[in-house]
Amino acid sequence: MTTAFQIIVSGILLGLIYTLIGAGLAIVLGVLRIVNLAQGILIMISSFLAWDLLVHWGIDPILSVLIIIPIFFVAASAGEVVMLRAPARESPDRAMLLLFGVLMAAEALASIGWTTDTRSIDVGYAYTSFKVGGAVIPEDYLVMAAVAVVLLGLTELLLYRTLLGKAMRAVGQSRQSAEILGINSAWVATAVFGLGVALAGAAGAALGVLFPFNIELQSQWLAYSFIVVLIGGLGGLRGSLVGGLALGLGQELFSQFLSLGVASVVLYGILAVALMVRGGGLGAAKVRRI
Repeated sequence: MTTAFQIIVSGILLGLIYTLIGAGLAIVLGVLRIVNLAQGILIMISSFLAWDLLVHWGIDPILSVLIIIPIFFVAASAGEVVMLRAPARESPDRAMLLLFGVLMAAEALASIGWTTDTRSIDVGYAYTSFKVGGAVIPEDYLVMAAVAVVLLGLTELLLYRTLLGKAMRAVGQSRQSAEILGINSAWVATAVFGLGVALAGAAGAALGVLFPFNIELQSQWLAYSFIVVLIGGLGGLRGSLVGGLALGLGQELFSQFLSLGVASVVLYGILAVALMVRGGGLGAAKVRRI
């Protein structure tokens, strides 16, 4: 019973952070119909930035999130205007190919700047834990999960309680109809892409606290992003929450009874099955919208 409770608690906390990974990808895919293949490397760059801010400036990763989010939003918005807007208008596939090029270039530059050495973000709460009902709860999991909940809540408010959020959802449902209503779909697309990348940046800072990281880990985070989206579908943050929690609980369950390598194979197998069974996701959400 204690083991089951431990799996549930750890899986939920980890799943909330994984929700951040998939939320950005789901929003961009749901509105713009673009698969951001650079998602994984952006997460890794964020982890390295959080490490730099801690090592060189003494800035806690919690505060680093507040720095990284606007940096990633502005950089992604500028990149969307300069590089992505024209290809995306022609075809989502061309935009995806461009993002693949961004992935290759960013990975090469990151390898030069940070090398391929493995790093970890050492903060005081990464080495403390407490017990609740027999389950050991690492303090870093709890802190980063709380950060994820706050960011996801703010994003939910943005999408469903603001005019910009309504415009994003309108463009996601029908770009042509939104333009007829006077919505500037081009600038909405810029904001959507910036938001998606900003969420990836927040996820990278959080994951850097929980796990050691290097550049090669970007492919794992990209795959995990796909798993979250494919399980939860394109139903917005709520769908991503379903996918993130399923991934977190699944990882904790498999890791409890299988070796780390076998557990990873099982998770990648889930991704393969999800791709074969339903491209729109294994959950209830079937339509591309937020």
